[in-house]
Amino acid sequence: MTVDCDNGEEKTDSMSLEPPTLGSVAGKTIPPAYSNYLHLDAEKVLDKCGKYGKYQMLIYGMASLGQFMFVCETMIMSLIAVQPEFSCQTSSGLVQNFSFIESSATTATFEGKFKVMDKCTVMDENGQSHECGRGAHSVLMYNESQHLTLPIEFDLVCSQEYWTQHGTSLFMIGGMVTTPLLIQLADRYGRKFSFLIPLWLTVLSNIACSLAPTYYYFLFFRFVAGLGTAGIGSIGWVLMIEAVAPSFRSMTPLIGTFVWVGGYMFVGLLHLFIPNWRWLYFAISAPGLLSIAFYWFLPESLHWLITNKKTKQVTRYIRKTTKVNKMEIALHECQSTTPENGSDNGSAIGRTYVDMFRSPPLVFHLVLHSFIMITMNATYWALSLFSVDLHEDEMVGYFLSGAVEIPAGFLAIVLLMYFGRKAVTFFGLFGQSISMLIVVLFPENKYMAIIFPLLAKGFNSIAWGSEPLIMGEMAPTSVRNMFYGSVGFVGEIGSVLAPYLKVLKGLHESAPPLFICGMSILASLAVLCSPETKDKPMPQDIPDFDAGPVYKVLSRIFGRKPPQNKDGNMKLNIADEKLTCQPEQTRLLEESNDKNVLYDSDGKAGNVV
Repeated sequence: MTVDCDNGEEKTDSMSLEPPTLGSVAGKTIPPAYSNYLHLDAEKVLDKCGKYGKYQMLIYGMASLGQFMFVCETMIMSLIAVQPEFSCQTSSGLVQNFSFIESSATTATFEGKFKVMDKCTVMDENGQSHECGRGAHSVLMYNESQHLTLPIEFDLVCSQEYWTQHGTSLFMIGGMVTTPLLIQLADRYGRKFSFLIPLWLTVLSNIACSLAPTYYYFLFFRFVAGLGTAGIGSIGWVLMIEAVAPSFRSMTPLIGTFVWVGGYMFVGLLHLFIPNWRWLYFAISAPGLLSIAFYWFLPESLHWLITNKKTKQVTRYIRKTTKVNKMEIALHECQSTTPENGSDNGSAIGRTYVDMFRSPPLVFHLVLHSFIMITMNATYWALSLFSVDLHEDEMVGYFLSGAVEIPAGFLAIVLLMYFGRKAVTFFGLFGQSISMLIVVLFPENKYMAIIFPLLAKGFNSIAWGSEPLIMGEMAPTSVRNMFYGSVGFVGEIGSVLAPYLKVLKGLHESAPPLFICGMSILASLAVLCSPETKDKPMPQDIPDFDAGPVYKVLSRIFGRKPPQNKDGNMKLNIADEKLTCQPEQTRLLEESNDKNVLYDSDGKAGNVV
């Protein structure tokens, strides 16, 4: 039952609950604060939970484990797939020229002499070349002091070297295949199981990778593990930003940096002590088994529950919060101020890709942020992969490339406290473009060749701290996973292209950094088209979406001025394609229907119908 504030009468609301008893704290019963859970504002509830609410931090930590696993399973390939030192020897293992009997494909036998030409080629007495290690005439000899890696165990060298790249590419492809489906399921059926099921699939597949008897099995399980990365990445991030108070979200870049760099360094440190790639892979995968407990401890996103009118689950969430945080929540202060006709909550349920792509401002920003993510991914992975060239010791370059992200994370958090998301992202992208430009201008200076790629990596980390915040906070809750996941899906193009940027050196030695520089400048300009989201409530549905300053200007230029909501933001009700009318327009419309009179936009009567 709820009370009509206009006339004091009680009316029945099927989506409302009787005033609940929320539990007790320190022996005191918590009085019911507000009985209508349907119209709560998730942002206000999280604010009441506090910046560092224990329950919210627990949720954030569980989602962060997924991010930790993601970086581990991504970065491990850079260590276990590295090409080893090896040499070619004839079958005797003692001399490079000898005679022996070999069976051919036709079962005929012949006696021949073979000579080692290079580490991948031997030549017979007739001058015909043969690949070393691909027959009885020769063997590949590896440096026994090295770690046991994939190329050593499966002889992935010489003509088979490209197979090591398949381990990364199939992993990325797996994530791209499932992204559209998972993000649709997350918005339609909830974040929790759209995150947990892919996470469990990835954990089991990674353990299977460590047990793979052949490289083909390894590739298969690596692909299956990639299928779950969409849930760990995009949905996990949305879970994190929807779990915490708005005041804490500026901290997420710093926390995210520590989680990412922690996984980055964790793999490197284990690599120093575990020489066998199988045990190393198992060591980074086994902690994921802890995620089984998430089934009981990880709740559904409060934003999703409120948007989809899951009143009973909202009640359970608030009860759990008050119990864990040991605090009362004044729910009467957490009511949504958005008018019901401003965002039809019923139409928000079951939003699809069709709804999202029928909204021009959403499509506009989808394209822009996809390009930004392509640039950020290409820059990050290119600098990470090329980091082994920064120092003669590959591990030194690896650790330097990871360590530089820590001060960048601290700087990002400071900047986000005093500046908007848009300004910080612009600073990061523009800074990485200038850093790469200096690399181009001073190619012979070995100190600049080390310092400025690391600076570019730092600026890139700053952009990574703020750009996901913009996307997560500006996208409506009803399509947030679809928007964020679609951008992430397209953005993976940059990850796929990054290893091939070295091919541009065939055009010019400075072509790779110049290419990154140009893309970064364009991406920094694209960021300026976004709306500022700092200290603003996240939109619930498509009509609440803020299209940003550039789109509004373009709309006026091309004569398509969209309807405005109460806050001056554009409003497009995609569900029923009806424009929201102002109260005066509604009155005139009703009057015209009664009197069969048409009124113009100024309210003057026109012709009788």
